[in-house]
Amino acid sequence: MSQPAQPHRRPLVPSSTYRLQISADFTLDDARQQLSRIAALGVTHLYLSPLLASAAGSTHGYDVVDHSKIDESRGGEEGLRRLATAAHEYGIGLILDIVPNHMSVAVPQENVAWWDVLRRGRASRYADWFDVDWAAGRILLPVLADEVAHAGLSLVEGLSGPALQYGDQLFPVAPGTDGGSALEVHRRQHYRLVDWRRASKELTYRRFFDVTSLIGLRVEDRAVYEATHALVLNLVREDVLDGLRIDHPDGLADPGGYLRWLAADTDNAWVVVEKILEPDERLPTSWACAGTTGYDAARLVGGVLLDPNGEVPLTKLWQRTGDRSSFAQKVLDAKRATVAGSLAAEVARLGRLAPDLAPASIGEVLAQFPVYRSYLPEFGAAHLDAALAAARARRVLGVVGRVERQVCLPDDEGEEQDRRQHYQQLHGRLPALAVARAHSSATVRLRSTIVSCFLRLLGIGRTEGT
Repeated sequence: MSQPAQPHRRPLVPSSTYRLQISADFTLDDARQQLSRIAALGVTHLYLSPLLASAAGSTHGYDVVDHSKIDESRGGEEGLRRLATAAHEYGIGLILDIVPNHMSVAVPQENVAWWDVLRRGRASRYADWFDVDWAAGRILLPVLADEVAHAGLSLVEGLSGPALQYGDQLFPVAPGTDGGSALEVHRRQHYRLVDWRRASKELTYRRFFDVTSLIGLRVEDRAVYEATHALVLNLVREDVLDGLRIDHPDGLADPGGYLRWLAADTDNAWVVVEKILEPDERLPTSWACAGTTGYDAARLVGGVLLDPNGEVPLTKLWQRTGDRSSFAQKVLDAKRATVAGSLAAEVARLGRLAPDLAPASIGEVLAQFPVYRSYLPEFGAAHLDAALAAARARRVLGVVGRVERQVCLPDDEGEEQDRRQHYQQLHGRLPALAVARAHSSATVRLRSTIVSCFLRLLGIGRTEGT
């Protein structure tokens, strides 16, 4: 790696970033060796993939298991500091992708906090970290091949005492509960191992979309925020990091409050959020950030690359299959199916918080929201009005008012605040799952349009007047 002729002063605000996927196969020291080439491109900042300790073998880093250290297989904290020092000499800053919404629990023993919760239940010092529905009873872990797989459980000696083993997975045994057979021991634990198929209907913790191995974190709790952000905040304060990219802010209970904490704790460092916006939606002006990561810009670029003249004939061709529904209708149908399917457990949790409301009523108002997520009561009253009106048009008349009062706009305290938070966190997951599902039934037409576009760019198949 050649050295710069003289150190450059890096800009505070990026004008161009270069994304680097750091992994065991391309470490922070490998990245450092590429700095001269990257600098020659005029890049002002490196945009680094998540670096906190992640699940063994992870190539992406979004499955964090330990917030207290940089992943050693990626180069560790010393490797990050070496990269920062070298990059700064070229006038290049570092932006780090962080994941505040969730942690990996795919392998319980890799996540010390989760292991302790499974071992001690609500008595664990980490019990408040995770978004668990404690009122639902024992934590449900959908990991078994089927309901008779309990016969495959065995009691073994783990690294921190007795453990239950199922296949290659270990689960902790609560202190003083290890007497008898494996099945008898299992019945005494703070968790239940069940058939994996029961996750969508019965899961008792919030997960990242419908990924059961990624559990939701409660960073709205200041103590949880501080414990999970201490290292990153320290790296910003020490000038190792120059900015942050926030993954999936819509999963958080209070994204605006979270961003205010970050701004205060980083002296207003440059921060962008991975926020998905509908075409006519705008980023909340009260959020303390520089903007989004660019999905909205990518949508505009994608529109430029698509030939609109191909839409009508391809649509007519597709409708010859018998499918004449609009994409908007497909999305709405997919939202209803998702509420009743992969998000049914979350809707049921809301139902337990508001027991006189039918899950179908809650789900219909969710499905009718015209934006990716609501942020009530701070703003979004017009979006709520539109959703309620659409739900009323579906003759969900007797319950819509109660959904509004009890779930969307309850009092800002205690259990009623929990209802609003869970409702909006659920709302933030529904559109993404539903749109993906809707796209899966419309991809032939979309793919044909894209292919047509590139053929035209290449001059293939072009005739006069087309």
